[in-house]
Amino acid sequence: MIHNLLPIVGGELNAYLKSRYDVGEDRLILSNLMNPDGTVAIEDNNKIVCTLLNIQEETTLKSAQSSSYAGGMFTSGGANLNINLTVMYSAFFPGKNYGEALKFLSGVIYFFQSKSVFEPSNTPGLTNNIEKACFDLTTLSFDELNAVYSMLGSKYMPSVIYRVRMLTFSSANVVDVIPSVGGIGLD
Repeated sequence: MIHNLLPIVGGELNAYLKSRYDVGEDRLILSNLMNPDGTVAIEDNNKIVCTLLNIQEETTLKSAQSSSYAGGMFTSGGANLNINLTVMYSAFFPGKNYGEALKFLSGVIYFFQSKSVFEPSNTPGLTNNIEKACFDLTTLSFDELNAVYSMLGSKYMPSVIYRVRMLTFSSANVVDVIPSVGGIGLD
């Protein structure tokens, strides 16, 4: 589900940035900022980097495990799992391209201001198991932002963070099928 959502939204954002700023090449990439060995993960300059920071369970809508009876069998499946994502868009424009970094970061904000809700009806290619994904701008304190960049092993770069709510991993995935008791056999 996540592997479908972020590339599809990223494709739309890329098309928006190309059109808005009249550029021919993709400006958005999905990537970590740093490799596990501490080297920079981004190979090209002048990119907006989309990084998944966190996956968090949405507990306010937590439901109990579900079971149902159909066709002489009980089915048991897990409850729906609702999650929120924290996604960061960083402007990787080194050197004297700081103004360009701010311009493209502004483009990211404009894009999500004009389209903050993604669902199969308005987003071609989005899988049907994503009912709706809402992108909400999130503000972090300086301490929280420092912790994020420390966690990533990177130096600060201009960025904007969105909370993506709410993806539902459905209980439609059946876990167990338990046959019902048909009677007691006495010999």
